[in-house]
Amino acid sequence: MGTRISPARLTIVHTEASDAWGGQDIRVFNEALWFRDRGHRVHLFGPRHGELFRRAHESSLSCEAISFAKKAKPFDFLRLVQRFKAIQPDVVCTHSSVDSWVGLLAARFCKVPATVRYRHVSTPVNGHLLNRWQYRGLCDHVVTTAKMVQQNIQRVFNLPPQKISSIPTGILAPVLPSREEARTQLLRRFNLPDNALLIGQVSVLRSWKGQYVLIDAFEQLADRIPNSYLLLVGGGPVTGDYSKRARESPQAQRILLPGHQDDVWPFFRGLDVALLSSTKNEGIPQAGLQAMFAGCPFVGTDVGGIPEIVDHERTGLIVPPSDAPALAEGIIRILEQPELGLEMARRARDMVMEKFTLEDMGQRLEQLFQMLVATSTRRRRA
Repeated sequence: MGTRISPARLTIVHTEASDAWGGQDIRVFNEALWFRDRGHRVHLFGPRHGELFRRAHESSLSCEAISFAKKAKPFDFLRLVQRFKAIQPDVVCTHSSVDSWVGLLAARFCKVPATVRYRHVSTPVNGHLLNRWQYRGLCDHVVTTAKMVQQNIQRVFNLPPQKISSIPTGILAPVLPSREEARTQLLRRFNLPDNALLIGQVSVLRSWKGQYVLIDAFEQLADRIPNSYLLLVGGGPVTGDYSKRARESPQAQRILLPGHQDDVWPFFRGLDVALLSSTKNEGIPQAGLQAMFAGCPFVGTDVGGIPEIVDHERTGLIVPPSDAPALAEGIIRILEQPELGLEMARRARDMVMEKFTLEDMGQRLEQLFQMLVATSTRRRRA
């Protein structure tokens, strides 16, 4: 099937100040690729040293370096004004704090038809005057990644329903090997025994992702399930701290930190249990959706948008955040009741395929953008 061209070809700009490579950055990247492949013009602005910039450049996405450092706001504003006048975007999408202030102000100065402020995480937003101006006045629409994030933003800033949407991140997965084959490959990769049970979390190593709680939980279940191993997959700003904690654990030989992985699908496909032990800040996490697509039983914490995809005991298990004993019991339950895990994984995969694909996400955003631009055009002609 050939690439479908949308009825109205848009010029879309994304600004992103983050230089990491977490769920937010991956969302921006995949979204940009989807729109480009639909025939739209897409342009990214971000720090040159960031992973998003590097990947965009390698994928031949149009991208330009902007520091988005706090001290450089005036210079970045002037640069964006210059570039927006040249690019003539229909839609400007902003994602983090600094780039949102700079990008939205530059877009307003240049009279860009539509501006969209994304909110990816559930971190509370202060309702002070400047933020009210940003969310109520500077942007035309707010896109969140989870309903609970939408509800919080809507309440704090008293936004009308038509000004805010929840459009979760969509998943695009490759063709995957069988679960058994993927599991065998992981065992060989890490030189583990054939009867090993693989427990893992695939996420950036950040304090609020809860890996410390997960290590505590693993230590509590380790004696009960002596053939279990914990994989903490990912890199991040506190990698050294987690490495030190793992080395000092009495179960150090059974805790593996493979580091950042460009391809995470072999882990989701091969793990016996996938987890997300976050303590705050989550929207609807890509890690949870990826695990579900891969058919892996999933345990998540009752944080942010995680309960929106985990129907307890139907599509996974939900446990309280920062509760190592409860997390340990959830893991044990799946490992000791594999039939339950498989049934939950089957339902979860069906749910992801129905509601959380990249195509569904892209089409919803495309419709939103076209509506915003059309509304702006009607206003100018009135």
